Amino acid sequence: MPGGMPGGMPGGMPGGMPGGMPGGMPGGPCAMAMNNQQFMRGAMMHNDDTDSSSASASEDDFNPKTGMRGFNNPSVRMGFIRKVYGILCVQLMLTFIIAAPFNVIIPTEWVKANIGVFYGAMAASIAIICAMSCCGNAMREFPTNYIFLFAFTLCEAVMVGFCTSFYKTQSVLLALAATVVVFTGLTFYACCTKSDFTGCGPYLYAFLMTLVGFSLMIFVWSLFSPIPKWMHVLYSFLGVLVFSFYIVYDTQLIVGGAHKKHQFDVDDYAFAALNIYMDVIGLFLHLLSLLGDRK
Repeated sequence: MPGGMPGGMPGGMPGGMPGGMPGGMPGGPCAMAMNNQQFMRGAMMHNDDTDSSSASASEDDFNPKTGMRGFNNPSVRMGFIRKVYGILCVQLMLTFIIAAPFNVIIPTEWVKANIGVFYGAMAASIAIICAMSCCGNAMREFPTNYIFLFAFTLCEAVMVGFCTSFYKTQSVLLALAATVVVFTGLTFYACCTKSDFTGCGPYLYAFLMTLVGFSLMIFVWSLFSPIPKWMHVLYSFLGVLVFSFYIVYDTQLIVGGAHKKHQFDVDDYAFAALNIYMDVIGLFLHLLSLLGDRK
């Protein structure tokens, strides 16, 4: 896994009370969920920093049966990729199954009256991500890693459901379609390009921290005056950019091959699936904020 990336976790998450911030900037669940994704994605960078040695060791372990070393064996790498994207598919399907009823079945009034469920899911997701980040070995052991992933995905699905409940169904479908197109295109590019982006971790982390600082500024601004629409659009656009970059970055960490300045170790399939899942959810939420019409 990548080395040389700054650890630590970004600071506070600006949010707001349900009902929206002045000037049309979505507050409450929508804004807090986007900021929460940035917070958790930054927290996982600590993991990337502490696990750099395991990836190098994997390449040096000679396999006498195949005559190849670690992930230089194509069958080992392909098995790792299938496992990661298989887990990702299950996570996304679970998220869709849980989140969809919030938009098409559950009334918005119920969502507003039970907003405590959203805050509980957000607090639980932060606690789980901190536990996974601090107890890296547990994420490499079955079935502990799957239990962590399931619990985290469940919390994320509830948060996504609350967010989508404030938007029209057509807007949610548009954001979903855009996410699929962007994710597919970026994955294809990451696999086919000759450029190696796996050493860009520190720059992505800096970009992410800038976005977190920008969201904090917006929150403070909203306390004193309405937020200009262009600022909301800019914030959502920057969020789309940073999670798009992370998709390319994490994809190359997963597929390895020609892009192996840094790469995930064979036992880090849970970390790999978690990272790419957070990238997809972060991209979707920012696209929804950028393109969506609220109810």
